[in-house]
This record gives sequence, structure tokens and C-alpha cells, in this order.
Amino acid sequence: MTSRREIIGGGLAALALTSSARAEIPPGAKLRAPDLAPRAEALDTPALRNNILARSFRQPPAGMVVPRIKVERASGTRDLAFQPGLTLLSLWAPWCAPCLLELKDFAAQQSVYEGKRFRILPVLTAPRGDIALAEANALLAKVGAGALPVVIDRSENGKALFETLTRRETAGGFSMGLPCNLLVDEKGRVLGRQFGAPHTVAGVKLAPNEQPTPEMMAEARSMWLVADGQALLGALQRGEIASPAQRPFVS
Repeated sequence: MTSRREIIGGGLAALALTSSARAEIPPGAKLRAPDLAPRAEALDTPALRNNILARSFRQPPAGMVVPRIKVERASGTRDLAFQPGLTLLSLWAPWCAPCLLELKDFAAQQSVYEGKRFRILPVLTAPRGDIALAEANALLAKVGAGALPVVIDRSENGKALFETLTRRETAGGFSMGLPCNLLVDEKGRVLGRQFGAPHTVAGVKLAPNEQPTPEMMAEARSMWLVADGQALLGALQRGEIASPAQRPFVS
């Protein structure tokens, strides 16, 4: 069984050192879609047409739904179910440094945009070893995301969400990975998928092969905190997604 020290220490070390979470995205840089799917039709609305973050959500495979699994919360273990409206389901793991950075930003936005018809739901899936609810809570608190609820995939191997929802086609073939954010309706149908927003540190540009310092990483923020992220979260809060009759606009 993986110890609490290993889980938290490994996650924080990755957060500080991983090159995949480098804070080197220059202001105004466009997101590069990691898969070959077209833009998510549900987010192809006039208001979001030029929204960089909305454009990064891709159309999921036809018929993709969140599998029926058990999840553990502070209140106990029960079936994963979705409330009326829209849910931004954010899949993460303790070993995923970009996930931890993004969760910190989701925690900052949750109180502003969460409502009766929209909520942000992070779910821990695919851990490398057993993890208890208290250990996951401690890790989120360490990275500044302690305001988020802890929900853990308790499917048979703890990877049902990862294996079912993150497989995608890329130019190099099929791949799976985190972070994975999914726009989900109340019936568990996936309306769009996004594989992590780039992070930036205002005023900081790293030289080639330069590693960010822990101080830089502490200041790193994802695009969920900038204007496009706020505009997208506001639209989701208001339920402003494209109906089938409105789709599609040209991506």
C-alpha cells in the first residue's frame, strides 16, 4: 500500500519539477487540441466562438457516457450520479502534476460559478496504489485546492473513469492521459472533452530546457482564471450551450 508520505511527496515533487506543467505559455497563445476530434458542438455558440478554452473542448465519441461506478465521498460510498443541469467533471490523479495545478484554479472558481444548474466535480481516478479519502484530502489541501470535495473512483480497479473516458485518437495514434475535463449533462452523457488547460506565469518566460523553480510553479495559473476561462464558466453556469438545432458553427 502506498504511504501517505509517498502520495503527497510524489505529487508535490511532480508539481514542482515536471516539464509537462511548465509555465511557459506566452500571453495570447492558442491552445493546441491534443486529439483529432472536431470542436465540441455543445460549446460552438456565437458567444463562445472565439473563446480559446471553449475551442479546446473536443466532440466526444458518439454515445460516450460516464460509466456507472461507485465513488467514495466524505458522506460514504455510493453510485456516481449527476444533478440537474451541467457538470464539469474533472478527472485527476495524485501523480498528475498539471491536474494539481488545475484543481487549485478550480477551487478558486468554484464558489463564484457553482450553482443549482452547474457544478465542478473533481474525481480521483487511476492512482498508483491504494489511497484513502484522508490522504486525498491532505494532498488537495497541500496544493491549495482544499475547498474542493474529495471524490474517489472506487470501481473494481479504481480506473474505470480513466479507462472509459480518456482514450482518444491523436496524430500519433490512440492515447490516454490526464487531466481530462468533461462537460456532462444530468444523464451522464458527455458533451465535450478537454485534456487540460495550459498554465502561465505572468511576466515569466523560460529559456529552452530551463526548469521552473518551485516559486514559479507556486504562481502558475491555468486559463480557467483568465478572461476566456471566466467567460466559459459563466456560460456553463447559465446553461448557455448549443442545442442540436443551433449546431454547428464553423470551428
